[in-house]
Amino acid sequence: MAAVVGFALILLVLLAVAQVAVRLYAQSALTSAATRAAETVAESSSPLQAEAAAGAALRSQLGPFGASHVRLSWDEADGAQVVLRVEAGAPSLLPGPASWRTITRTVTVRTERFR
Repeated sequence: MAAVVGFALILLVLLAVAQVAVRLYAQSALTSAATRAAETVAESSSPLQAEAAAGAALRSQLGPFGASHVRLSWDEADGAQVVLRVEAGAPSLLPGPASWRTITRTVTVRTERFR
């Protein structure tokens, strides 16, 4: 009986470790894609068109995860910066606290326009 309980505990710990690894990977991928998208808009001469293209590129970089779970909001803070706020539902293997259900990232990039 003790062996069964020990085995179940080991499986539960391994599942928790896998959940943390999946979440960390999703955070890293989301941050990288958001940074690339914000840099694309910051370097563009027509930001409105670039926002749509960068948003589509971000979703394609994230694959199935980005197709349905990602919300983008663009802002140009003061004409010298592009701010991208990204919210995504975190992939999960286990039920967990509400704070683990959403990944939120804000990326700020200086614009690269001639003055």
